[in-house]
Amino acid sequence: MTTSKDPTLFPNAEQFDASRYDGAGPAPYSYVPFGGGPRICLGKEYARPQILVFLHNIVKRFKWDLLIPDEKVPYDPMPAPSQGLPIRLRPSA
Repeated sequence: MTTSKDPTLFPNAEQFDASRYDGAGPAPYSYVPFGGGPRICLGKEYARPQILVFLHNIVKRFKWDLLIPDEKVPYDPMPAPSQGLPIRLRPSA
């Protein structure tokens, strides 16, 4: 059994429930999507540049509009936008 489907850690593991990650979230090391140690997922290093290429294309090909320009960004201890920093993407001309 994988840790992400262990019913003692994740009740109703087969059902999508984003709220299970709210607040304190799951116990440490109960959800490790790429594994760890000597059997770590080989795709981990492939996924990293894929994400970087995706982000590069988003930044270069789209204009960003902040939907809440004066949104507060409190530090606790890292900066985190108080309303999630909603944006609108428009294709660049």
